[in-house]
Amino acid sequence: MLKILASWKKLLSLQGLARALRRRGVYLLLLALVFGGSYYLVTNDAVFKKHAVETFTPGGQVALPGEAPAPKEIPAGSTTVPPELQGQMGVHAAPATTAEGDQSRDLPDLALPVTGKLTKGYGFSYAPAFGDYRFHSGVDIEAPAGSEVRAAAAGVVRQVEHSDAWRYRLTVDLDNGYQLVYAHLNSIKVAKGDKIQAGAVLGEVGEPGTAEAGTPPHLHLELLKNGSALDPVSALQ
Repeated sequence: MLKILASWKKLLSLQGLARALRRRGVYLLLLALVFGGSYYLVTNDAVFKKHAVETFTPGGQVALPGEAPAPKEIPAGSTTVPPELQGQMGVHAAPATTAEGDQSRDLPDLALPVTGKLTKGYGFSYAPAFGDYRFHSGVDIEAPAGSEVRAAAAGVVRQVEHSDAWRYRLTVDLDNGYQLVYAHLNSIKVAKGDKIQAGAVLGEVGEPGTAEAGTPPHLHLELLKNGSALDPVSALQ
């Protein structure tokens, strides 16, 4: 009798162990399926496909990553964004400008204020500091930092400013409502109210301010007529 009971006890123990192993096997199988599926989803590009970032420009073109967008240029003379460009990326309102046909013929004769090359002209162009296209209301003349900046024409210093955006910025009144603006100067040798002659030293070229960061040292020169921007190139000798 004892032998029979011992045999049954042994049999029951084996069956319990088998059931336990079967239950644990099911759990292990489920865990394997979960981990396997997760690995498949994470490593499969077809499931998690990384799409390239696209920038849509006003012309309907697509700018690839790393390329500068090329929005439609706002016509000279506009002070607001045209209706067809409203809300488009990279479009900014232009300052008041004088349309080319309305420019007077009494432009002042301007001497080159610093020895260097013109690297950026008047009009819409790419602005590295902002990563988009903006209206450039003057010209940039590249020159080494420390180069002397001389008065392009005689006049009176109307305003002297200093900011992170433009460093030292001078506004000089000329005749007939014209003004010259010199920006990105590292130092100046004139003060507000000074009467200056053409060729007088105004200061020195410095590193560009934040408004034109990402560009080499240069002088930013603007020509205004009654507060409206003109292309200085047409007056430079």
